[in-house]
Amino acid sequence: MEIEFSLQDIESTSDDFLQICKGYKVFAFSGDLGAGKTTFINSLCKNLGVEEAITSPTYSIIQEYHSVDNNIIYHIDLYRIKSKAEALEAGIEDCLNSSEICMVEWPEIAPGIFPDNTIFTSILILSANRRKLIITLPL
Repeated sequence: MEIEFSLQDIESTSDDFLQICKGYKVFAFSGDLGAGKTTFINSLCKNLGVEEAITSPTYSIIQEYHSVDNNIIYHIDLYRIKSKAEALEAGIEDCLNSSEICMVEWPEIAPGIFPDNTIFTSILILSANRRKLIITLPL
């Protein structure tokens, strides 16, 4: 499934994404640097009721947010991870196999750690203001 959107429409696009992916808990986002992975995850978290500041976990690797409904949302960035073993050491697999929502940037760095019900999404840059989501739902 594909969705084109402008950056001005990111909130409604993230709401549409959550409706399409309702019931799933693990989301993996690929895309070039600057494609908008963190920006899109920020919008998803806001739509899920997170009121705290949402920042990139590039250095911390895992950020934990809490929604107004007391749900936990993990935001994981694998950019600095060097291997599957390092991802496992960092506790990423524990987050992925929890019953909490997990949003992961750079999943291609450790592809073998994702559960079968992961939704993989690529964010493509079409222009300075336009993006395309390519959503792959699990079989």
